[in-house]
Amino acid sequence: MSSRYDLPDWDAAVSALCAADEVAIACHVNPDGDALGSLMAAYLGLRQLGKQTFASWGASPPTSPFGYGFLNVDEALTEPAAVPLTDTFLALDCGAADRLGELEGRVSDSRCTINVDHHPGNDQFGTLNLVVPTASSSAELVMRLLQDCGVQIDRAIATCLWTGVVTDTGRFQYSNTSPETLRLAAELLDLGVPAPDLASEIWGSLPFGYLRLLGLVLGRAELLADAGFVYSSVHLADLAATGTSLDEAEGLIDALRSTRDADVAAIFKQQDDGKFRVSLRSKGPRSVGEIARARGGGGHELAAGFTADDVEATVEGIRRDLSR
Repeated sequence: MSSRYDLPDWDAAVSALCAADEVAIACHVNPDGDALGSLMAAYLGLRQLGKQTFASWGASPPTSPFGYGFLNVDEALTEPAAVPLTDTFLALDCGAADRLGELEGRVSDSRCTINVDHHPGNDQFGTLNLVVPTASSSAELVMRLLQDCGVQIDRAIATCLWTGVVTDTGRFQYSNTSPETLRLAAELLDLGVPAPDLASEIWGSLPFGYLRLLGLVLGRAELLADAGFVYSSVHLADLAATGTSLDEAEGLIDALRSTRDADVAAIFKQQDDGKFRVSLRSKGPRSVGEIARARGGGGHELAAGFTADDVEATVEGIRRDLSR
């Protein structure tokens, strides 16, 4: 019988996790719902098997972003500097080793690094690589991996997995939503996942200041009609004026991409060091993954990101790419 997803490393990864006494688990820095859900599902599932698990990501301090308090991530987290060296290292939702931030060195320090991911262009940095670009999310892969290890998926683990699947598929709107995705979602609902409550927590519990921030961002939005490109920016001064945080600004890209006059949208979010984290979205067929990877970032073909020094020059570069 062939292994899951016809991956040659799948069965070896199952065996490695089952044999391990301790497992360090990490997702990418600036984690999204898929990274957080995958991390917590693996943390809880392997603990169910009696493993000692250490969950983290490579940024100090590793605090959970806004909207995901129900996952109780902060209670499970270990500071990256305090994560012990373990024989087995589980890397989740990282397209490249450098996405592990401060924990990147664990890839070579650990005897067995298991790389679980669904990003196109993953650089196969693991000892064992479970990379499936056709999967809806890393959470989908984590679910099947845990099941093959003998984990009983309970309501708490299912809630983590649902978070990963529902966020990375854009509430089942994106093209990575397949019949298999919906079958998996049905399995999780059967386990008691409170889907409406989670939707309210993730997308429906933003502070009033977010509405003011949204007004500022939409007010400075620019449409480059010749390139089918819309963009805007969030500055540190905007956050101070509205009493909001960068975490709360994550959903702004969805408002920008809703216009029918552009196929590609970008939001520039200023960081504490003055640089901008750029989030890109495409309605297709144009790939924003290529644009992000060319600038040192990564992601999917229709959703990707990278870091830029400024807005104007970066916008001109994207415009040229889209006009080719």
